[in-house]
Formats: sequence, C-alpha cells, structure tokens
Amino acid sequence: MAKSSSFQKTHSTRLSDQSAVCGKTPELRSTSVSDPGLLDRTSYTNASVALKHMEKGRASGNHAGLWVRSKIQEEMFQLGNIIQVHAGKVLFTGLLLLSSLTIGLKSVKVEDRIDRLWVVEGGRVAREMEYMDSTLGEGAGGVNQMLIQTGKGSNLLSADSLLHHLKILKRASRVTVQKDDITWQLADLCYKPSIPQTELQFVEQILDKLFPCAIITPLDCFWEGSKLLGPDSPVYVPLGGDEGSMGVSWPTLNPTQLFNKMADIFPTFRLNQFQRFMKDAGINSGYQEKPCLNPLDPGCPLSAPNKNKTSAPDIGAELTGGCSSFATRYMRWPEELVVGGAQKNKSGYIREIGALQSVVQLMGPRDMLDYWSNTYKVHTLRWNLETAQEILQEFQERFQEEVEKEFEKEKYEFNSYSSLALKNLMNKFSTGSITNMVAGYTIMVVYAGVTLYRWGEKVRSHAGLGVCGVLLVSVTVAAGMGLAGLTGLVFNASSTQIVPFLALGLGVDSLFLLIHTFSSQTAINIPCKDQVGEVLRKSGVSVLATTFCNVAAFLAATIIPIPAMRSFCFQAATLISLNLFSVIILLPAMIALDVRRVFANKYDILCCVGVAEEEENNKKNESKCRKGEVFTSWSGDSPGEKSSSIDLMECKEAKTGSKSCSKNLTLARFARDYYGKLIIQTPIKIIIIIIALALLSASAWGINKLEDGLNLTDVVPKNTPVWKFLEAEDKYFGFYNMYAITEGNFEYPENQQMIYDFHNSFVRVQNIIKDDNGGLPEFWLSLFRSWLIRLQEAYDKDAAVGLIDEEGWKKNASDDGILAYKLLVQTGHVDFPVDKSLLRTERLVINGMINPSGFYNYLSAWYSNDAMAYSFSQGSIVPTPKSWFSDRTDYNLKIPKSKPIRYAQIPFLLKNLGTTDTVVETILQVREICDKFEENGLPNFPNGIPFTFWEQYIGLRSYILIALGASLLAVFLVVSLVLMSPWAAALMTFVIGCIVGELFGALGILGIKLSAVPAIIIILSVGLGVEFTIHFLVAFVGSVGNRERRTLIALEQMFAPVIHGAVSTLLGVLMLAFSQFDFIVRYFFLVLLALVILGLFNGLAFFPVLLVILGPPAQIIPTSGDGSSLPPLTPPTPPARFKAKPVKPTKFGQRSQKVPRRHNSDLSLSTIAEESHSQHSTNSCSSNSSGGCGDPGSVQSSLNGTSVFLEPHITVETSTLPQSSTNSSGSGGQVTKVTATAKFKLELHTPAAESSSRSNSRSRSRRNSSSSSTPAESLRASGDTSTASSLSSDGGFSER
Repeated sequence: MAKSSSFQKTHSTRLSDQSAVCGKTPELRSTSVSDPGLLDRTSYTNASVALKHMEKGRASGNHAGLWVRSKIQEEMFQLGNIIQVHAGKVLFTGLLLLSSLTIGLKSVKVEDRIDRLWVVEGGRVAREMEYMDSTLGEGAGGVNQMLIQTGKGSNLLSADSLLHHLKILKRASRVTVQKDDITWQLADLCYKPSIPQTELQFVEQILDKLFPCAIITPLDCFWEGSKLLGPDSPVYVPLGGDEGSMGVSWPTLNPTQLFNKMADIFPTFRLNQFQRFMKDAGINSGYQEKPCLNPLDPGCPLSAPNKNKTSAPDIGAELTGGCSSFATRYMRWPEELVVGGAQKNKSGYIREIGALQSVVQLMGPRDMLDYWSNTYKVHTLRWNLETAQEILQEFQERFQEEVEKEFEKEKYEFNSYSSLALKNLMNKFSTGSITNMVAGYTIMVVYAGVTLYRWGEKVRSHAGLGVCGVLLVSVTVAAGMGLAGLTGLVFNASSTQIVPFLALGLGVDSLFLLIHTFSSQTAINIPCKDQVGEVLRKSGVSVLATTFCNVAAFLAATIIPIPAMRSFCFQAATLISLNLFSVIILLPAMIALDVRRVFANKYDILCCVGVAEEEENNKKNESKCRKGEVFTSWSGDSPGEKSSSIDLMECKEAKTGSKSCSKNLTLARFARDYYGKLIIQTPIKIIIIIIALALLSASAWGINKLEDGLNLTDVVPKNTPVWKFLEAEDKYFGFYNMYAITEGNFEYPENQQMIYDFHNSFVRVQNIIKDDNGGLPEFWLSLFRSWLIRLQEAYDKDAAVGLIDEEGWKKNASDDGILAYKLLVQTGHVDFPVDKSLLRTERLVINGMINPSGFYNYLSAWYSNDAMAYSFSQGSIVPTPKSWFSDRTDYNLKIPKSKPIRYAQIPFLLKNLGTTDTVVETILQVREICDKFEENGLPNFPNGIPFTFWEQYIGLRSYILIALGASLLAVFLVVSLVLMSPWAAALMTFVIGCIVGELFGALGILGIKLSAVPAIIIILSVGLGVEFTIHFLVAFVGSVGNRERRTLIALEQMFAPVIHGAVSTLLGVLMLAFSQFDFIVRYFFLVLLALVILGLFNGLAFFPVLLVILGPPAQIIPTSGDGSSLPPLTPPTPPARFKAKPVKPTKFGQRSQKVPRRHNSDLSLSTIAEESHSQHSTNSCSSNSSGGCGDPGSVQSSLNGTSVFLEPHITVETSTLPQSSTNSSGSGGQVTKVTATAKFKLELHTPAAESSSRSNSRSRSRRNSSSSSTPAESLRASGDTSTASSLSSDGGFSER
C-alpha cells in the first residue's frame, strides 16, 4: 500500500505544480507522464530536438528542412507563450479590429452587368466596349422587349394561334407607367420611323401621331397586324370646308389614298415631298390589301384578298419569306426572325412551326434621355439617365406581368423577356441569401459543438472552444469581405454566393487542427504555461503552409484577365489571409483561456461549474487503472504496433491483465487500429491504385465530353417565364443582333470602296440572315448613295427641260432637283463653300462612289431630309451629322459640313446560334474578316451579345491552364521552401493535379459546361487540395521510421482533422443546395460536392498509398537501432557542482566503491520510481538500449526487481552488462549502468513504517540520481524506500 500511494502521489503532484503555474489552486489529477511525440514524431513535435540528435551523430536527415522548420516552430512557440500571458488583451484587441473592418461592408459594390464581369480585362473586347462607351455614352443603343409563343401540343400554324398572339401582345403593349404624375406609354419609349420636316407643321403632327412604334411581329403578314399599330384613339384629318374632319387609324388607313385626297382638298399645299417620302419608304396601301385571319371580322377591309371567304388564308404560305410592316422597304422582317422551328414542304412553303416571336423595339436609357431632353414633358422631372432607366424598367416589368397572366394557357404558352429583366435577375442572383448564410453558419456551430464535446470527460471536452472558434471565423469572414470592399474590390455573383461559405469551410479546417492538437496534449506532461506555445509549435507549420499555399494559388490565378474570376481570387486571398490572423493570433488566445479552465478542473461550456463527485470517482478509477499501465511506443519492428501518442488519457490493457478504462471509438483510434492497418496491406494498395487510375481514365473521358459555354438558361431559375423564353429562344431562333463598327482616323470619303468590300465580306458568314436574293441588306453608306443617285436623276431631268440651270431653278422645278442643285455646288471648303461652276463638271455620285469633296455636306442633307432611311440604317454616326432641311424658297446655298466620322455601324441579324460551338465558330469567322480589313487600313471591330459573352471561350481553356499551372507552381515552391524537400512537394503537387484533373472530368460527366464560373471552382480546387494533403504530408515527413510506419503515424495524427475539415467545408456549402437558382445548385454545390469527395479519396486513400510506395525520406532518420524511434535527448554534461565520497560496497544492496560526480542538466527528470525487493522482475533490456524496453511514457531499467521510470523527454541512457566482479551479489550476474542528465528537483517519499531509515535512503537516492553512475550499485536502493523527482523550473535541487 505504501508503494501504491507513493506512485499515485507522484503523478498527482506534477499536475498540481502546473496548475500552480497558471495561478490555479492545485488539485490532484492522474495523467500520463510525457510527450511521446519526441520519440516517433520528433521533427513534427520539435525540430530543434531533431537537430540536436543530428549534431550528436544519432541521426541523419534533411538538415535544411529541419532548420527551417525549427525556426518557424520556435517563433510559433514564442508567439504562443506571449499570447497565453496576454490572452484577454489579445482577444479584445483582435475582435475590435475585426469589428472595425466590418464597416467596409457598407462600401461593397456589386457588379451585375454581365458584360463587365466576363469580358477579358484589358482584352480587345474590353477596349472595344470602352471605345463604344466613350463614343456613344453609357446606356446607348436599344432595348428589345420580346414575346415568344409556343404550343402545348396545339397547332401554332393556325388563325386561332395568331389571334391569341395578337391579344396578348396588344394588351401588354398598352401598359403605362406613372412618374411624378406624368404618364408614359409605349409611344413615348419606342423607336419610331423618322418623318421629313417641312413648313407644313399640321401634316407633320398628323404623321407623328400616325406613325407607330417599330414592332417586329408575324402579325404583319395579315391585316390584324394593323391593330397593334393603333392609334387607340383615331387621328383626325381636316377635310376642309364644311366636311369637317376624318378619323383615321391603321386598321382603316390607306396612306396613298389619304394623301391623294388631301392633295385634292389642299391644292396649294406642297404635299409631293411627303408623297415622295412614302413612296421611297414603301408606304402605299398599308394593311388594306393583306389577308384577314378572321374574314368575318367587321373591320376586315373590302380590299382584303379573303374578305368574301369564310376560311382563313394559307398561314404557312403567308409567313414564308417573312413579313412586312407598313413601310415595306425599310420594315421587312425576315422569316427566321418571326417564325421558329419551321418545317417546309418540297415547294419551300412552311407547313409546321414550333414558335412565334414578336419584338417591341424600345429606346435605350441614353437614347431616351437625349430624345426627351429640353421638352415640356420632362420639365418637372429631374431628368437624367437614372430616371430614364427607371421608367424603362417599370414598363418592362408591367409588360411582363401582363404576359404572365392566364391567357388561354391550356392551348398556348407565352413568355416575355428583355435585357433589363436579365439584368434585374442577375442583380438578384448577385445578392447573397442572408437566410442561407445564417443557416449554414448555424449548422457549422452545431457541428463544432457536437464533434468536440466529450461526454465521458467533461473537463477535457472542447465544445465551447469549438463554438467560439466558429463564431470567430464568422466574424473574420465578415471582416474580410468588409476589407475587400474598402480596398475597392468589386463583388459579383461568385463573391456573394461562394466566398462566405468557402471562407467558413477553409477557416474551420485550421480551427479543428489546432483544437485537435490542444486536446491531444492536455493528457501529457506539458507545463500549463507552455500549452499554447506547444500547440502553435506543432500545428503552426501546417497552418502557415496551408495559408501560404492557398494565398499563393489564388494570387497566381489572378493572371486570368476575366474580371469576375480575378475579383473572386483577390477576395478569396484577402479572406484567407485575414483568417490566418484569426487562427494564429485570436484562436490561440481562446485556447489560452480554455487552458485555464482545463487546469482548474472546470466543466466545458459550463465553465463556472467545478468537478463533481462523479469526476472524482473517474479520477480514482483512472488512477487504479494506471497502476498496471505500460505505455507503448513505436519501438517494434511492425508498423502495426499500438501507439498511445494521440489519446494518452485512454487506458490501455496493462501487462497485469487489467482492462482499459475507456473503449470509445475516436477517429484517431479508428485510423490507428483499423484504417491505417488496412490501407498499408498490399491488396488494398492495389485496389486504391486501380480506383485512382479508373478515376483518371473517367476524367479523361469526361474532359473529352466537356463543352464550353454558359447558356442563359443555366443562369436563371428553372421554369420561370424568363427561363422558358430563353429555352424557346435557343431552341427555335438563336437570334442576336450584331454590328460591324468602323472607327475614326479613317478617310471615309476617299475609301468608300473599302467600306463596301467590308460590308460585302460578311455574306460568307453562314449564320447572318440574308435578304430574299441571298445578299445582305443595305447599310448607311449604300442608302446614302441611293438617295444621292435619286437626287442626281431628278436634277438631270429638270436640267434637261430647262427648269434648272447654273443660275438657279425655276418655279416648276422638282424639290429633289433643287436639293441636288444645292448639293452640287458644295466645294467642301469652309473658306469658299459654294462654287456654281461645279454644276458643269461634278456629279453627286461618280463611278458608284459619293463625290468625296462634298461628302460631309451631303451627309448633313441626307441625315435631315431622308430621316427614315437614316433611322432604318441604324448607322448611329458619331459625331451626329448636322441638321439642314431643304426649302425651295431658301436661296442660301450654304450647307453645313458635318464633322469627320469617328463611329459608324453596320447592322446584321444572326440566326441559329443555339450552341456555344456555333457561336464561337461565327465569332471566329467575323473576327477573321475584321482582322483582314484592319490590316488593310480600316479600323473596325464587331459588337453584339455573342462577342460580349461568348468570345471569352476562345481563350478560356488557355487561361485556365495558365492559371492552374501558376497555382500548382506556387504550391510546389511554397512546400519546397517550407519542407526543403522538392520530392515531397512534387508528390503533393501531383496529387493536387489529380484532384484538378478529376474535377475537370466530373464537369463533363455531370453535364456542366465549362465557363468562367466552373473555372473559378477549378482554381479553387487547388486550394482545397492543399487542405486535404499538406497536413498529412507535414506529419509524414516529420515522423520517424520507414514509409509504412510514418504513414500510420500521419494517419493517426491527421485523420481526424482532415475528416472534420472536409465535413466542415461540405457543411459550409450545404445551403447552396437549397438555392432557388438551379445554376447555383449545379454549378456551385454539385461541383464543390464532387471536389470534396475527390479530395477525401485522394487525400486519405491515394496520397497515403503513394507515400507508402514513393514517399520522401523522413526529415530525421535514426542511425542506430531499427530506426523506428529516437532515444531521449542527452544534453552536454555541465561542470560538476560537488562531489560525493565513493564507497565500495561488499554485498548486494551496499554502495559501490566509486560514485561519479553529480551534474546539473538542461532538461528535466520528472519521475524516478524505485520499487525494491519485487518478486516480479522484468526481463533485462538489451545492451546500450535507449528508452528502456520500448515504453513511450517511461524509460525503465530493472535490476533484481528494482525499476526506474523516466519520462521520454528526459535524457536517460541505460545499459545492462554482464557482471565481471567476483564479489558482486548473485542477482542474475548483471550490472546496470544508468546515465541521467537533467535539471530536476528530487523528492524522496519514505513510508512511515521506515522513517528510521529515511536519512540513509535520502542520501542513497540523491547519489543514485546523479548525472553519471558507473557501477550497478549506484542505482540500487533499500527495499523499503520510494524515490521520485519532479520538474523544477530553475534547474536546481529541492528536497522535501
């Protein structure tokens, strides 16, 4: 009983001293006796110790790697000690700093314009868009409000289908918007054909009210199309005299008859200019001669071809070739634009269709702003670009609401769409869901609390620390996003939907690693004041390496010039860097506070509650269990032997046969006892390699199947009206506008032929819509020329009959002839603008080219006097040509000269662009033409949605490969520098490359197209791949033994943190699975889920097998023994402090003749327990063995039943030699030599029954604890004594 009591008291006193260091009341606790990591994970635990072994010649290895690691560990240790001393101050200051950074969330700017997100930054498209914005202004151009009708098994090629189309479109186009008591309707927002301006203002007013909005619709093939044009209230035309006025609207209007009648009523009015204008535009009978869908309609005109028939016309035949509006020359709608999915018979007539499409052409915000500026309608408004945009947006929203109402949905389906609606949708998509974020973070808090709570050990549980750590990471994420906002980084959909969850997952990974390390070391003999320092010493290298690799990978990926991807990478790097601050500075401060709780024996979470009676009983049971406990180490030959290095509080089965106190299955125990032993078996290794090869093969197949592109149907929520419209648009139409832009710094008058050649070259582009003759529609220069040719013909005709001569024109000369006269006398020089002699030699058009000398004078006249042709051309010439209206009564011949052209555009319509491959092929064809003429001197570029959104795919794969190469190279360099092992870095980089390649293949297998969005996650896979591999690699190279042995040690050490990290990352993105956007589910959640699964397999299966086969050597390799562990370190012997007289014993149990000098030591000798006269002596240890008989918790030496227990970090050397002296006692014929070098204080405990001999036993114990004892008798003690020593902070002796 005396010996047992002394053993228990010795263990209890040690932790009491540590508690006293932390300022707590000492309490008796039973713990293990040392840190076994110095034996089998030497460089991982303390690289400085490994270096000392190398200096003593006991080991070899990677000296450079150990030196770098030791320096980092020493800095981490010192940092941890400082933090532990000032934990409260550090935590308060850090949280205050993070809280202040969250203010930056107010400065966050979210970019929802797709063209600014996916256009290559600094690329040619970006330069072209910048040129357009600087030339035309932001918001220039038109807005298309589109309507598509599809059938649910019903025949769309019927009168009923078209009449329903009319009903929906008419009602939707009649919506109005109220803005500050001002009503805005379609006529105020749409594009209208321009009309000529004359002195007859009342005629202009009539035409302005009559001329409708430009609506592209299949209804224009029929009389019913006139009902869309209105006006809803008839326009009254005066008839003169007593006849009053006549109300007209397009369903009853015949423009030709109306102007002929007005010419008869008002013979003095010169209406011929309007008549000529109508003739040139193709405005004749309007809709009066078109067939009626419903011949029985009372309004169907008598002139309709089927008026007297009871059946509808042949709709397929009418739709074949397209439809024309009221101006047949300028408003001809191609068949491919209004009818989709058409199937024709052998004669070429449509017999079946899949969809009908109508397009309402609205002004863009910039055009609307310019059109209404300085008018009475907006004089009470704050008229600016934002106001115009708000009005347009509200109109489109109301338009869509009308379409979405239930109109005959049992037969047909109608869906509307506009570019502004897509922008609003992207804006909504770019706004992160607060509910999802709160739910995701709550799940993470619960997971941390549940997994870190120990029901059987409420004091050593760390659930509260885990919950606080997750909350800390949450605050860090908010602070990081605020910091990104303050630095001017623009947020987008990727930022708001991925970064918060990604940063949470990556941050919690390091949190679990640090808490796992702290939990493991609370059971071993580490002073309370060094707890935080030791946590950072062991895990700091992994955390730093992980952070550096991730930051380097993301910064390297910013080489991709796509703004959305570059912003994402910068923001991710910012958040990860700030997370390092929290994990290395603030989390250790939390751990320091938890250290005080643990050593004060307070419950987890309920930290104010002390240890209960149940806990005291557990301590007693644990103490009883430890009586027979023998700690084992990695000292056997087989790598499958047990180790207690991770969970030393779990009692193992002792040699006495007593059973363990705890049988809870932890992740560490599972990795040690089951998974680790399984994975190193040859059949399992072969299976894993086969699976890895199969994954790589499947990935190769998936990569080959992977398509480029990101359809808009993938971005918008499924089954919404916008999604249904886009699906039908891609399926049946694939219609887009395209413009060929010509720039300034080019002589347009002198190089007209080149512009014609440029225009004609696009006829080779297959997907450009051609006219009925297979050619291209006219553009601004050809229309300009045609107008001048017509004027020249009129002049020649008038000159031939003498109505015009060099001196001027006569009364009966035509208006066109007079205008031609004025144009012909223009010299093009400001100093002498008019020269009548030019009438004899010059012509407006020479050899098919406009006269260069008067080109810009002619342009001013064409812009003003043929306004409908100019608006139809969509030339958008910049600077805007000067206005000049011809008046036959104006004899001033000067025509203002317009400025040289800096911008002009040629419009085209693209069709059948339903797939990315088709779009990219069209882009390449167009770019080839543009590049060719660029080389010939014509500055030009194409513009349109296909070039804005799809041109990125031309070089996207190259950009991704460059970014991945840069990221992997960054990881390789960081790991090589941290571990000083290119071999290890190469293996890790290879595994990460496998993860990336397998993820590439997974995209193709899952049917996800490659675009900038998956490209971001592919780059992200490098960072997550680091999380799955680097912790394991650091533990592997930091362990001692062969490859299998080090693999098992690394698995035991890192299996739990990696699993927790993977689960935490998965939980971090789990809420993305519940997003209403299918795009987020497919492109983010599924891809990230695949990444986590692939990372787990490669990190915990393939990588360990690879290390078993090809793993790099350990950073330290023992030069003696079997290389499975290192002996405790023996420091240099310091000078002697005093001598004791040697006494030569003559019998067993007496003193030896010679006792060596006593020394001080640099390390501590914690426990020497001596039990004499034992009847169960152990087998003798081998000669010159270190660490006794392979015990990590103690070093034993045995002689005649006497045993000495030393902790592993104490330097103890024992050797057992055959006895050569003849006068030695007969106790097995052996002499044991014990050399112990340590700083220690010696405590001698003698049972009360033997107090009479206390003085002698004390003296013997002090001599037996000396730093060097040669004979065996120096270790022997009397059979009635118990000797112990414990840690002394000052390295001296103390006796109690």
